[in-house]
Amino acid sequence: MNEHQQAAFALAETLQKTGQKIVFAESCTCGLLASTLGRVPGISLYLCGSAVTYQNETKARWLEVERDVLVAPGPVSEVVARQMVDGVLRSTPQADLAASVTGHLGPNAEEELDGVVYIGIGLRNEPVVVDRIVLPNEYPHCTTEMPLRICRIEDLVCMIFNMIRERLAQ
Repeated sequence: MNEHQQAAFALAETLQKTGQKIVFAESCTCGLLASTLGRVPGISLYLCGSAVTYQNETKARWLEVERDVLVAPGPVSEVVARQMVDGVLRSTPQADLAASVTGHLGPNAEEELDGVVYIGIGLRNEPVVVDRIVLPNEYPHCTTEMPLRICRIEDLVCMIFNMIRERLAQ
């Protein structure tokens, strides 16, 4: 079992213990959060789903992210991560909490956005907490067969699952 699968099993155990149901709003992870957590037996009791909103227009239509903030400050921003959580919780009344992720994992990112990710976590009727993460430019296990983008996305999945567990422990 790899590291992000272990993190998924740990999150599933936390959701089971707390009885919380989760929904995701994913951009740069392209559904990998839900897909990874969905491999855990019995998770259907706690995983409501995921809105994969890779393009700005999809964020605006599905999650009601304000179009002006998608222009400035842009999709890789705290306000967009926050609005993604709010939007997916609005559309998923059975969920107790939501996590969002928006960022630029490369390649071809502007230098100031390369590896920058915003992660939003919100419990229903509580303020959304958004963290800004800058992912490394190098991983020891990255090769031409496993490019930086893949290393970053796997690292990110583990981080997000662990951040959700920490939030639920508070």
